[in-house]
Amino acid sequence: MCGIIGSINYDKESYKENEEWIKSKISLLSHRGPDNEKIWISNSKNVIFGHTKLSIIDLSDKNFQPMNDSINNITITYNGEIYNFLELKKKLKSKGYDFLTNSDTEVIIKLFHEYKEESFKLLSGIFALSIYDLTSNKIYLIRDQIGVKPLYYYFNVKNNKFAYSSLIKPLLLVSNEKKLNTEAIKYYSNFNRNDLNETFYKNIFKVLPGELIIFENNKLNKKKFLSFNFDKKFRKKEFKNDIKGYLSKQFISDVPVALSLSGGIDSNLIFNELLEKKKN
Repeated sequence: MCGIIGSINYDKESYKENEEWIKSKISLLSHRGPDNEKIWISNSKNVIFGHTKLSIIDLSDKNFQPMNDSINNITITYNGEIYNFLELKKKLKSKGYDFLTNSDTEVIIKLFHEYKEESFKLLSGIFALSIYDLTSNKIYLIRDQIGVKPLYYYFNVKNNKFAYSSLIKPLLLVSNEKKLNTEAIKYYSNFNRNDLNETFYKNIFKVLPGELIIFENNKLNKKKFLSFNFDKKFRKKEFKNDIKGYLSKQFISDVPVALSLSGGIDSNLIFNELLEKKKN
């Protein structure tokens, strides 16, 4: 679990205000990432990314975020885990890409450089991320199909403000509105859930599972981008090996792994996989 935060502003008079907001509010995400805190500011000063890190893969200083690829003009701040990053890394190396870290974060950057937004369809894992492509001057926000990792954003065309965060609280402090969204509250009261992109606060929205948001020139475009592709043919003979392979990919870690058992089939499968990895 990590914390991501960002702010984009095309009003030059508000650049300093943007920076002060990020610096003062990133601490609200420290419980999500206690191992490191970092802020990146673009040369134009109007794009600011922040990240609080929980170290799991590649504990070196080179793997701190926001991660900037100055050669390809791409910056990322990311929360999650990409299960197939080693396979993707191998594929990118065959295309001539070099890597400075052992992290999945750098893989996402190089993959994006190669395939642009289609790269997100190649990721297998749980993630909420933001990418700034300086070449096209676009900011991308996206969550995985399930939506395990939270991501919220504030957008108000009138005051030229666009900001996002893993938590709603920092966005309440940037908007200075704190007005309740009664329609969203009614929806939740009626259905005991909120499937809308709206939150309980006006002008603060959530990125829906599988949704891609592209922010460019103070305009926001969003679309359902990631979805499940179920294979209707059930391969019973291959099922055991498939599960074993999927579980193995999820235990890649440079820190100790702990498990609390509930006694269900899934917990026992995970526990068995952990034991096998320990033996090897």
